[in-house]
Amino acid sequence: MVQTAFVERANLTLRELIAPLSRRTWSIAYDRHHLRLHSQWGLAYYHFCRPHQSLTTPIRGPSKRRYRTPVMAAKLVRRRWSVQDLLQLPAPEGIWLDTFPATQGCR
Repeated sequence: MVQTAFVERANLTLRELIAPLSRRTWSIAYDRHHLRLHSQWGLAYYHFCRPHQSLTTPIRGPSKRRYRTPVMAAKLVRRRWSVQDLLQLPAPEGIWLDTFPATQGCR
């Protein structure tokens, strides 16, 4: 069952992560391609890098909690990725071809 609170929470989280979706910002999305790139970056950061308080597990020791990301909770990865790990992944073929319209004639 979809609840309004969950949908609103997801919308707020995406607006916080993706600057062009913020209500009052200097950042703009130039076109759909730029907005898609921003959205993919925000979702990858949300799922792989950002620990979620609701996904903590109890452990022994001084911290008594282990913070996990959604992909850690789904057991797809064993550790939380850093932003550097995320940026070192190879980009899909052709993702940057039409990113900057001013340089299209320079190819």
